[in-house]
Amino acid sequence: MTIDEILRRIVRGHLRTILTCIALPVLIVALSYLRTPTTYIAQVRLQTTSTAPASSTEADGLSSRLLAIATTPNIVQQSLKQAGEPASSNHAIDIAAHHVTAERLGESSIVVLSVLDTNPDVATRTVGALATQVTQFMNEGDRQQYDATMAGIESRLAAALKERDRLQRDLDHTFDLVARQNVTTQLAGAQQALNQVQDERSSLVVAATSRDNVVAIDATKPTVQAAASALAPRLALALLLGLLVGLALAVILETLRPRMAGIRVLARSLDAPILGSTGQSTDSLAGSLTLAARRQGVETVVLLGVDDRDDRATRGLLESLPHAWQAEEVREAVAQSVRASGGRPDGPSLSSQVRFTDRMGVTHAEEPTAGVVVVSAGSARRSSLDAVEDLVRAMRWPVVGVVEVTPRRSWLGSE
Repeated sequence: MTIDEILRRIVRGHLRTILTCIALPVLIVALSYLRTPTTYIAQVRLQTTSTAPASSTEADGLSSRLLAIATTPNIVQQSLKQAGEPASSNHAIDIAAHHVTAERLGESSIVVLSVLDTNPDVATRTVGALATQVTQFMNEGDRQQYDATMAGIESRLAAALKERDRLQRDLDHTFDLVARQNVTTQLAGAQQALNQVQDERSSLVVAATSRDNVVAIDATKPTVQAAASALAPRLALALLLGLLVGLALAVILETLRPRMAGIRVLARSLDAPILGSTGQSTDSLAGSLTLAARRQGVETVVLLGVDDRDDRATRGLLESLPHAWQAEEVREAVAQSVRASGGRPDGPSLSSQVRFTDRMGVTHAEEPTAGVVVVSAGSARRSSLDAVEDLVRAMRWPVVGVVEVTPRRSWLGSE
């Protein structure tokens, strides 16, 4: 089977089915878009570090950390309360899952925090409160550990200072040389321990003051705009899905109830020539049918459609064709046959007229000299062609030829 035959059987033969499968999802997407209110997106930019990330991987890590914190239901719930919006647990979970996004700007340390809502004012208040909550958490989230470490160092510092002062007093009240030497040695060790604790405290304070803080650049005045429409990509996906479903359905239908793949396939099946089409002039088509019929000794041409659509074309063709036809080509063929045979017709007797009718219009006297011309668009089902072949074999009529039904153009394709 050629590519053209496949296209005829699957695509052209089931074009309405394919177009219906495409139109349904596209229509559903379009209607759902019309019923969906406009969504607004409010954005705040946050600087996560004072220095640029060393790589895109590090930048992704910063934005991922910020997104993980911003989508925490508890932080979202606190932000909703601060913005004066309903702050139930379920609502906070829904907002965190579907309405909060974070995206880095290139490989910089700037992360854009966004909140979606159908009300621009609500989106603006929520994203501002959320940026404040995220900034506070990221800057003070590990403060408890810092306070605990600092408290431990302060306790050790107080103990070391107390021990040093005690040894200093002992030294002041000791006059024995040997004892004084021992106290001096202990005092030096206590002073060294005190200095070590003071160094640890200083390092911790320096680290706390020099570490990067997250800064909300425009939390007090977030930018807000209408979100980009997702109609075009959704329509494209619906179109692709409908096309795939339509083609699959057409393949299944063609497998269960196969069609003929064109007029030439039909002609080969009937072992008959193509004599013309309904799109050509009536005189030309009638002359071709008459000449072909008389060459086979047929005086009554029975026009027979393959399916209902072809039957309608057959009735229209019978209305346009004359009841009997005498063509110049036929008269010339008769004269040539007579001259070649020395005064007698060569082969079947050629008269100058044939009658066109349907199978119900054939009289008893015409049955022995009747023949069939099959009228078809070449897209009928195989089962319909089998019925025509059974009828022809039962009547023992020769198949004179095939007439192609020229398709009419419509918005759904050829008919």
